[in-house]
Amino acid sequence: MRKILNLYDATARGEATDRVCSLPDLSSATVRREINGEYSLTAVMPERGSFADMVEIGRAIKCTVNEAGKEQFFIIKRRARTISGDLRIYAEHQSYYLSGVICRGVQAGNRRSPVQTFNALPVAATPSITGLSTWTFSYTGGAEIDTPAAPPTPLRTMLLRYLIENYGGEIDFDGFDVEWINQIGSDRGAVYRYGINLTEMEAEDIIDSYASGIYPFWAGNGTVVTIPNRVIDYPGTWPVQFYKPVDMTSMWTTQPSPSELDTLAHQWLNTNTPTGIPLAIRAARAAISTNTPVDLGDTVRIVNTPWGIDQKTRILALDYDALRGIATGIELGSINPGFAGAIKNLK
Repeated sequence: MRKILNLYDATARGEATDRVCSLPDLSSATVRREINGEYSLTAVMPERGSFADMVEIGRAIKCTVNEAGKEQFFIIKRRARTISGDLRIYAEHQSYYLSGVICRGVQAGNRRSPVQTFNALPVAATPSITGLSTWTFSYTGGAEIDTPAAPPTPLRTMLLRYLIENYGGEIDFDGFDVEWINQIGSDRGAVYRYGINLTEMEAEDIIDSYASGIYPFWAGNGTVVTIPNRVIDYPGTWPVQFYKPVDMTSMWTTQPSPSELDTLAHQWLNTNTPTGIPLAIRAARAAISTNTPVDLGDTVRIVNTPWGIDQKTRILALDYDALRGIATGIELGSINPGFAGAIKNLK
């Protein structure tokens, strides 16, 4: 059954009284979600369609974002009229409102755990914005470790870059709830078979995937600090020698010594060593052939006999048709080195 989306005022907080009108003339509405990344809605309707003149910048469209029926608000950021008479609507999840809120972060000299930093973000937000108290921040991650001072940074950037890049985990935006967890999604038993419900598959092999080690450094005050041996090799054998620069400046409040940097770099390596040569795998399906719904972060089984694939991986990005209520595209995580060999044998 085709769904009809509703338009709300910019002050929408989920109350029915905030509804402006329905949007029955939408011809498409696609939600794009990425782990620790994009969360957007792109919709199309006739320029002269019903209530098209009500679709104003700053208003919100409410729609489902997954096959389980979870609803979210998307704030209209941009509109575009085409020569063919369409009105294209570009909206962002309401969590993007946090992008305009600057956080002081952790004051220099006061080393806190990630959870302390995370919980302090709403308090550290400046200037304050109306409704910030509406947001709920929660942390369900692992062990706490020391974190250094962070520069003043937009709140959403602080969440997705500073905390995630340094300490891992994933951020889940659900309405006005912001949760920092180890990993979103679950294994629901979904299976995608090429030629059945997997209609397209693409593999990307790039040199960045073959990094054989890291080059850690600290930079500040016109000085660059490196470790005594300059680089650290990943364990195992790699087809090329290619070192990935790792900037550890944000992990220190003061300039570290080469030995201190070396110790931290080895600790970082213990939790960031690749288990195989990753390939970016993108898959799309045209229809659902099972009753198993999927969501962002879920673990799914991929079967592609011509490529010798029969294994599980995670959904890193998902495209969802908000009008039909089905997932139409998925972007998958890395596959083990055996798959890299299979691809090369096909060339």
